[in-house]
Amino acid sequence: MGHSPTPRCIIVRHGQTEWSKSGQYTGLTDLPLTDYGVGQMLRTGESIFSNNRFINPDHITYIFTSPRTRAKQTIELVLKPLSEEQRSKIKVIVDNDLREWEYGDYEGLLTKEIVELRKSRGLDKARPWNIWRDGCENGETTEEVGLRLSRVIARIQNLHKKHQEQGIPSDIMVFAHGHALRYFAAIWLRLGEEKECITAFSKQKVKSYEEDESVVPYVEITKFRHLVDNPFFLLDAGGIGVLSYAHHSIDEPALDLAGAFISPPEEESQHAPVPNKNY
Repeated sequence: MGHSPTPRCIIVRHGQTEWSKSGQYTGLTDLPLTDYGVGQMLRTGESIFSNNRFINPDHITYIFTSPRTRAKQTIELVLKPLSEEQRSKIKVIVDNDLREWEYGDYEGLLTKEIVELRKSRGLDKARPWNIWRDGCENGETTEEVGLRLSRVIARIQNLHKKHQEQGIPSDIMVFAHGHALRYFAAIWLRLGEEKECITAFSKQKVKSYEEDESVVPYVEITKFRHLVDNPFFLLDAGGIGVLSYAHHSIDEPALDLAGAFISPPEEESQHAPVPNKNY
């Protein structure tokens, strides 16, 4: 199990758009990257694959992406340094469960405008609005976002487990959005609350991607996590974060504080599996 690198989940927020620049909430609105955003993600691709070589392209097994243009455009730009052969070996999965929070009435608004709108509707008299707890009017609740992102995490961790058993290095990249990826990282780390899938809504089998189960096995979840407060994670447009596992164990999801930097194998000894888990 220690012969291949610990699997990683590399999260990438799409590059700058006009609304990410202005701070407007961008859910289902399908904006392209700005010219700056295009250059930004081209530079990112050069840095991680060519200049600093933080990511070995031959270790990328899958890319999961939001269906929005800004996410898919970012993938094309970041992967530019790769050869056609390298790109052909990466399975790109467009997964609707990775879409941004559906903001409903708040789409296109700034935070201060949302606060004023809610005040005009007589809301938040007892405490300030918190999207991670209160969700969005005529949009998604935090439970709905947590449920669908829990499904994505289950699929990715299942793939990582299979690759690890096969001794295959496996970096899985996830291209999505600001709120969605911060939420994703938080519940990867098991923050928030856990709920049983007991309602008809949480128990339904949702096929959020087109590929058959030979490409991405369907994973039925019996529990899901959702947030009840701000996780206080930052991820600016074009930002990259790295999630992985402690002690090479898929049962121990962790935050890789070293980010995309890869330690040489001889430096990984302190992460080896240990028989006693009281650490």
